[in-house]
Amino acid sequence: MKYLALFGLKKEAVLLDSWLYIFKAMVAISVGFILGNAFSITRLDMISVLLGVMYNLEPINVNAFKGGINQLLASSLGALTTGLLIVLFDYQIGFLTVALGIGFTLYIALKIDYRMVSPVAIFTSIYMNQLLQSNAQGLPSVWLTFRLRIIALGLGVLIALVFNYMFSLLYYQKIGRKRLEYVKRTSILAFEQSYAQLKQKLSPDQMQGVMTGVFNDVDMVRSNLEAIQQERLFIHPKHEREQIGIYLKAILELKLLVHLSYDNLYLQEDQMRAMTDKEDQFFKDMIDALKKSDFLQSLRLNEIEYTADAIEDRLADNVSLMASSYARLCALMKSL
Repeated sequence: MKYLALFGLKKEAVLLDSWLYIFKAMVAISVGFILGNAFSITRLDMISVLLGVMYNLEPINVNAFKGGINQLLASSLGALTTGLLIVLFDYQIGFLTVALGIGFTLYIALKIDYRMVSPVAIFTSIYMNQLLQSNAQGLPSVWLTFRLRIIALGLGVLIALVFNYMFSLLYYQKIGRKRLEYVKRTSILAFEQSYAQLKQKLSPDQMQGVMTGVFNDVDMVRSNLEAIQQERLFIHPKHEREQIGIYLKAILELKLLVHLSYDNLYLQEDQMRAMTDKEDQFFKDMIDALKKSDFLQSLRLNEIEYTADAIEDRLADNVSLMASSYARLCALMKSL
C-alpha cells in the first residue's frame, strides 16, 4: 500500500482518466515518430510533428478538433507575418528581424483577439527566423520553410485527432459518473474549508485560493460535458449521452452549493453572529453524506432533513438555499 501511494496517481487524477491519457500519449507519439520519419518532408521537422501530436491530445473530440484548427491558423499567422519581414529584409536575419517578427506577430494576434496570444504563433515566428530551409540552388526560401512547418504540424494534428477518436470509445465510458465524482470531491474540500472558517470566524479572504481552484475545476468539467453534448460526428455510448444533461444539472447544483457556502463567510461577517445548532448540523450532515457517497458505485445520495430556525437574516436564508439545492441534487441522483 505504501508503494502504491508513492507511485500511484491521486484519485482525482484517476477520475480524469490520467492513466489512459498517459497510455494514449505514448502510443500516439510513437506513431507520430514512425510516420514523421516515413515522409521525406516531415522527417526534416520532427519537432513540429511530435509537438503537434502532444498539443492536440484531448479527452473530448470537439475540443481537439477546434484546438487543431486554431494551432494551424496560429502557425500560419506566425509564418506569414515573419516570412513577409524576412523577404522585405532580403533574408538578412538579425536581431531586428527577430524583434520585428515577434512584434508584428503579437500585434496581429492581439488585433484578432486581445485576450490571448497563441504560443504556437510565437514559436512559428521564431522558427521562421532560425530554421530557414534552402531550395535546390542552396538559397534560403520562406515558402519552403512555411510549407515544412505547416505540413509537419498538420501531420501531428491529424495523428492526434485519429487517436482522440479511437480512445474516445474508452474515455466516454462512464465519463459522466467520473466527472461528477471528481467535482464532488473538489467540492467537499471547499465545504470543509468553509465550515472550518465559519467555526473559527476567520476572514473569507483566506478561502479565495481554494475557491478559485474549485470553480476552475467545475467549469472545466462542465465545458467538457457540454462539448460532448454538441458532438454529432463522433460515437459514444447512447445511454451516457442521454444522461449528460442530468450530470450537468447535478454539477451545477454542486457549484451553487460551493458558491453559497463561500457566501456564508461574508454573511457571517456581516451579520456578526455564529451559526445556530441547526445550521451547524446541516453543514456536518451534508459533508458527511457527500463523503460517504461514491458515484462510481451508486448514484444515490442520502437526503438531509432541515428545518430553518426562526431567524430572519441573510445567513439563515443562505443556509435554507443550500438545503434546497442539496435536495435538488438528491432528486437528480434518483433520476439517473
